[in-house]
Amino acid sequence: MKTGSVYRLLQISDSAFPRGAFAHSLGLESYVHEGTVTDAASLAEFIENVLLESAAPLDGVYLREAWRFAEKEDLKGLMALDREFSAARPVAPLRNASQSVGRQFLRTAVGFIEDDFLRRYESDVRAGASPGHYALALGAVSRALGLSAEEGAVSLFYGTASGLVSAAVRLIPLGQTDGQRVMASLEGAVSQAAGEAMRRPIEEACAFGPGHEIRAMSHRRLHTRLFVS
Repeated sequence: MKTGSVYRLLQISDSAFPRGAFAHSLGLESYVHEGTVTDAASLAEFIENVLLESAAPLDGVYLREAWRFAEKEDLKGLMALDREFSAARPVAPLRNASQSVGRQFLRTAVGFIEDDFLRRYESDVRAGASPGHYALALGAVSRALGLSAEEGAVSLFYGTASGLVSAAVRLIPLGQTDGQRVMASLEGAVSQAAGEAMRRPIEEACAFGPGHEIRAMSHRRLHTRLFVS
């Protein structure tokens, strides 16, 4: 990667990039509440499962396809893919989090990226004509910044891991050093997830995490909550 590409990738992967992901635990809060995720080891196992069984074979595949539609400037195809992703992510809390984060991410991105296709997509998302899921938004933004689809996928998976570790630091609670140890241990899983996302055909895109999805659905019934999801 060229220095400029590294810089752009770091910018959109930074936790300071306004996208609202900090408000979501994606079911982790339920796992902590029931005593299943209690320390660094169980947290690392949870995140690795999310990356390899859900994010890579579903979100990552759709990110790759979104990048391809953006490369062709096929807005109709991208919007159809966006709606298809809504059906592929049937659990409402996870689907809603994906839309919320994606829309905020797009709003911020068009504020500093000069790209006509990206602006048209964001405009349609803002008008309600397309859901604006985060994986697809990130695919389109990655293309606009001159990043590859795989680099976009790495950003997606790194952000997923980083966000869950950040949530765990507040929920378990987990020390900052232990949190960084978990992040370091997930480098291989992120790389594996990116490879899977680039290989898997769109016809085989799916997520298999029934335990994770059940906790995401039960989150709203917790007596006290720190996170939206």
